[in-house]
Amino acid sequence: MPRQIAIVGLSTSTHEDAPWGDDKWEILGLPWDSMWELIDVHFEMHPLELLKEPKAYRPDGYFDRLRSLKNLYMQQEYDEVPNAKAYPLAGVKDKCGDYFNSSISYLLAYAIWKEASKIGIWGVDMANITATHPDDPSFKTEFEYQRPNMEYLIGYARGLGIEVYIPEKSPLCKFQGKGIPLGTMYPTYPQRYGFLT
Repeated sequence: MPRQIAIVGLSTSTHEDAPWGDDKWEILGLPWDSMWELIDVHFEMHPLELLKEPKAYRPDGYFDRLRSLKNLYMQQEYDEVPNAKAYPLAGVKDKCGDYFNSSISYLLAYAIWKEASKIGIWGVDMANITATHPDDPSFKTEFEYQRPNMEYLIGYARGLGIEVYIPEKSPLCKFQGKGIPLGTMYPTYPQRYGFLT
């Protein structure tokens, strides 16, 4: 049976639309997701020493949560999180290169490495969000500087023949036609660069 892998981030635009509870999909996600119990494979790619800092803004009881997970990848194995497996970085790098600019990019590269036949990406906008505190609702959205890495990996996956689904609401791999200068003019291109119609 073809392997379908869902990558689920935290952006509210499509997070709820992910195939939660659909056994045709293997869901890869983040252990600080509010729906963490429905995720099949969790990835906590931040260094353990930084996760211990209060400014990491992880939920209360986060380390107990990490220790409770059956399928958890971290940077390495840790005595404090004995169930964590080391992320297969060497194999993933051999397959996809060494360009990672977000936690979600590690998930997508892992799905490529696992030779998924189809990858769906939900809850990943990587829009221009500047929130730096969890009380701001946009805090759960990825940053715009992370988008080129994801779009590179999406193109790489498609080049390998992997079908990649991106919801219509997501700005990933979609043309953004505002703010592009032509001399001192800033025309809006509605469909593609250079075309006004």
